[in-house]
Amino acid sequence: RATNGTDYRGAQLRTQISSEQEARSLSGADCPLCALTTAKKDAGMVLPKELIYGSLLLGLVAAAAVICSDKKQISGITNLFTGRDRLARFQRLYLPGFLLAMLADWLQGPFVYALYQGYGIDREHNGYLFVGGFGASAVVGTVVGSLADRFGRRKFAILYCAIYFGHCATKHWGFFGMLMLGRILGGISTSLLFSVFDSWLVSESQREGFDGEQLGNTFSLAYFGSSVAAIAAGQFGELAAGLAPLTSIGGGMYYGGYITPFDLSNVVLVLCMLYVSNKWSENYGQSDSGQGGGNFSKALGALMEKKKILLCGLICSSFESSMFIFVFNWTPCLMETGQPVPPFGHIFTGFMIFCLLGTRVYAYLSKTLTVEQIGAMVMLVSAACHLTVFLFQDVKIRFVAFLVFEACVGLYFPMMGTLKGDIVPEDMRSTIYNIYRLPLNVIVLMPLLMNFSISTTFAVTTSILGVAVASTFLLKSMPRSANQQELEQIIESE
Repeated sequence: RATNGTDYRGAQLRTQISSEQEARSLSGADCPLCALTTAKKDAGMVLPKELIYGSLLLGLVAAAAVICSDKKQISGITNLFTGRDRLARFQRLYLPGFLLAMLADWLQGPFVYALYQGYGIDREHNGYLFVGGFGASAVVGTVVGSLADRFGRRKFAILYCAIYFGHCATKHWGFFGMLMLGRILGGISTSLLFSVFDSWLVSESQREGFDGEQLGNTFSLAYFGSSVAAIAAGQFGELAAGLAPLTSIGGGMYYGGYITPFDLSNVVLVLCMLYVSNKWSENYGQSDSGQGGGNFSKALGALMEKKKILLCGLICSSFESSMFIFVFNWTPCLMETGQPVPPFGHIFTGFMIFCLLGTRVYAYLSKTLTVEQIGAMVMLVSAACHLTVFLFQDVKIRFVAFLVFEACVGLYFPMMGTLKGDIVPEDMRSTIYNIYRLPLNVIVLMPLLMNFSISTTFAVTTSILGVAVASTFLLKSMPRSANQQELEQIIESE
């Protein structure tokens, strides 16, 4: 996910955990005399623990079952570590750099809002900070995408590490202006993370002669690894945050507490920078004539003239904006007045397990279905999940809908990576990827600025996903390229 979304999900997570701890302390829940009262409250929890932990187990068992039932997935994962063929070597080249970049993002995400609270930033100014991050991503993203196509994706992957390092470093100061600078840097780095790394992968994959199915398998492994990294990062970040309390060293500068995960993230960013600079080759946006690409107006013209590129962008912007809006709202959806706070840390882990499951389901479905067919299914199910939240107040039903939606998220990223790899022209790939993010950032800002209710918010996201559904069916009905037809013939013959 983009850093802004991850940060806010972590914001909600840390706030609710802190609220739960404070409530327990005030009510004397840690006192033996009050144990019976606490037990009664837990027994009356609207979201049963059996459902939460049962879903974690179900997700793990389902993921293992999908992998074990598919010999191709087992051989693909085994080949990643032991294979000597060109694809395995290429995947071992790309994945460490990508996963280090994602790990740095996941490590600090859950602690941003909690750190702001520690600095005394109120809810209103917290909102300003997140608006600054999304605004920077919307405004600067299209420019950096064009520059990456022109001057090199590897250089801008390294630039991502440097800018994100600055974003994390600013957290040592408690001044609002410094924190806003950090959010702006975070917004810029988000645009780089979710365009440059994918662009480099697609370009190198095409240069190596890998087909769409092989590219899709690489994307699936990448986001499978990202889900594993998210689960691990949450645990390591929690340990790091507890090493030392938040301590002032004068001049408005601090160390320890929730700053420590940001420092750990910076260590990972340095490792990522060293790896990419030493292992990756450079590639550029090349036109058919061999000239460097990256012209913004040319990319915008292609988006307007070529229906496939436009439909791909509508799917991308609609789904991802709905995903980020969901990130902001899942915690209040699972709470009810007068009831104990659910274990959000474990719920977050459950979401990541189902996201991991989705990446494996994609690898399974890609053997028999085209990427457009998978996309149509994902959009339909996602829209149904958001509609369920709009229609039902029961938190148990909403929780199940969220789990299914997270599985759709796991399916979405390898699907969209493969689709964009086939549709978006190579000479302006990073530029168009960032143009896709422009309406995404604008849509995500809307509920932040207008303070929608939960029902209104999910009515909006359901409508937005309806646009994605219509776009996928229109795209599915369009004539397929020669490369796609050849891949279909290979799938059918197998």
